[in-house]
Amino acid sequence: MALVRNLLAAALVAFAPCAAATFPPLASNTVVEYYHAVFDHYFITSLPAEIEALDSGQITGWSRTGRGFLAANPGTVFPESPPRPVCRFYIPPQHGDSHFFSASPDECAAVRAKIGVDPNYSGYIEESPSVFYMESQNLTTGVCNIGASVYRLWNQRADSNHRYTADANIKSVMQANSYLAEGYGPDAVAMCTPQALLIDALVAASAHSTFAPGCDGVPAVGAAYVSAEVEPFIAVNPANPNHFIGAWQQDRWSSGGARGLGGAYTMDGGGTWTRISVPFSRCSGGNAANGGDYERATDPWVTFAPDGTAYQIALAYNRVANGDNAILVSRSTDGGRAWSNPVTLRRDGAQSFNDKESISADPTDPRYIYAVWDRLTGNHGPAWFARTSDGGATWEPARAIFDPGANSQTINNLIVWLPDGTLIAAFTELANVGAPNPRLRIIRSADKGATWSAPITIADIQTVGTVDPETGAAIRDGSILGSIAAGKNGTLVVAWQDSRFAAGAHDDIAFSRSQDGGLSWSAPLRVNGNPAVPAFIPTAVIRDDGVIGVTYYDFRGNTPDPSTLWTNYWLATSSDGAAWEERTIGGPFNYTTAPLAGDRLFLGDYMGLASVGTTFLPFFAQTNGDSDNRSDIFASLARASTAAALARESTPVKAAIAAPRAMTPDVAQRIEANVRRTAAARIQERRGMPQP
Repeated sequence: MALVRNLLAAALVAFAPCAAATFPPLASNTVVEYYHAVFDHYFITSLPAEIEALDSGQITGWSRTGRGFLAANPGTVFPESPPRPVCRFYIPPQHGDSHFFSASPDECAAVRAKIGVDPNYSGYIEESPSVFYMESQNLTTGVCNIGASVYRLWNQRADSNHRYTADANIKSVMQANSYLAEGYGPDAVAMCTPQALLIDALVAASAHSTFAPGCDGVPAVGAAYVSAEVEPFIAVNPANPNHFIGAWQQDRWSSGGARGLGGAYTMDGGGTWTRISVPFSRCSGGNAANGGDYERATDPWVTFAPDGTAYQIALAYNRVANGDNAILVSRSTDGGRAWSNPVTLRRDGAQSFNDKESISADPTDPRYIYAVWDRLTGNHGPAWFARTSDGGATWEPARAIFDPGANSQTINNLIVWLPDGTLIAAFTELANVGAPNPRLRIIRSADKGATWSAPITIADIQTVGTVDPETGAAIRDGSILGSIAAGKNGTLVVAWQDSRFAAGAHDDIAFSRSQDGGLSWSAPLRVNGNPAVPAFIPTAVIRDDGVIGVTYYDFRGNTPDPSTLWTNYWLATSSDGAAWEERTIGGPFNYTTAPLAGDRLFLGDYMGLASVGTTFLPFFAQTNGDSDNRSDIFASLARASTAAALARESTPVKAAIAAPRAMTPDVAQRIEANVRRTAAARIQERRGMPQP
């Protein structure tokens, strides 16, 4: 059929195929929108065979945008709105290699009449006079008699392509990008749908690297995995729920960090992404004049102030030259299109090492933005803090806000808020660095970070790290790190890797909750669905309706084949922190083809997870099976479904609370070895020492 000819032609120049996406069943008459990043083309279909071919990866290059709408039921006729058939024409390559849809009988007849007569329509093929049905509208005013408007936007290019959307915001975005609205009435309505839909989707946010060879200006140390993207983070604009910004490490080095930070923004709720670059390193545009004159960058983090201003933070450093390292911040006032020159919050020489920074905007006041990180000198690593109270125009001098004492350090400093404005700074404390007693702790501030409380302990971290079950190859995972989230109802939750549920055999995903502002915490609970296999790199978030989400990787789909390590990415959800359900978000993919960090497979120390309304937004890395493009960043739009639909697509998780038990010597030894190895690797790859 013509569709297959068209999409197969697209596949010839598409990115290397990734693992097939798995989605819950669609309701009948659902029209699904797809996007092809190479062609910059959109396509819609309601045909199950086409949806299966596109979703399964049989035809590559296309991915769901998360948008769609219902088609009308032709058997249900309302006198005021008789359903109209929608014709579909294939546009041949010389005119765009695309498709054209219309609910206007006159327009369908006009196109049909021009085939074989008008050279502008040469090669057109009418695939169906009624591929689906839509509700009708007033042809003078464009007003829909029933349902919602669907707009048709034309790209006005030689490679003619149209986008069909029921979202007026997307229509505006497309028009701002030079698309022409085609339809009836002053609002240019092309057809009418019974209902606009948000649909589960898995969309590639990253693409091939645009960094030039040798852009860092120094001799190569280690292997540069060009086009490999890892360690992503995502933020949602509170002023526009369709606007997200993601950031990641671009072109990861085996010897630490990346050639620069990459990223992308979307204005249509995650369906299509526009790539960006922030000048945190030389490869991404940094230089001596703009404050980004560094060889490498790492640890991306992004946040939105309530007025829509975006802020991004990075650790930038020189791996080859002199060991200088700095915490840099840039901001964007136009949605992520342009970014300011970096502001240096702290810069040190090789004698001190700044690490694992994060940035958070105060949700109640756009003037206040907070940055936290650890600064390690020898084996001493207090938590450091800097803030701006004027929207990033100036920053107060950075200072230590918690000192764990001699031979101890913090790592993974994060900030969230309670509804009353209290700041919660969470971190991992490594007391007596390398000993088997890392612990998750928080401190609190009631005055926007001016002063801080004494620390409160959440739980010990009993992590043994993750390895390939067949080969013993080590995974660079989220060992010793935690993920904290705060809900609008005042709930705080934390998730982390922990081996206590498996008696030290492997890590599971541990979870704890506080309902009194962090003063007390529940006993650790296992929330991953399969306790027989390792689970790792958890990320937590709480939706506006109070539903908790935790994403993580695990190996339950793996096989005994030592040449592969099949991995899935999961989303576990709970409304009360006790009963959990989970669904697969990504994979299966082969972890053995991930980039290396030292001698360990690496997709990131953390992943991104956000939410909009009742939609979770996992933002994560997975491999491609391509040695020239080892990994990409994907945005998953995990829509909330009805209770019946959730029952079909989710699996209940039998959570387990770990009973108190004595630490056996062998488990204590494994935890200590993992903590030492993990903490040392994060320092040594920055300082140029051999990997452990």
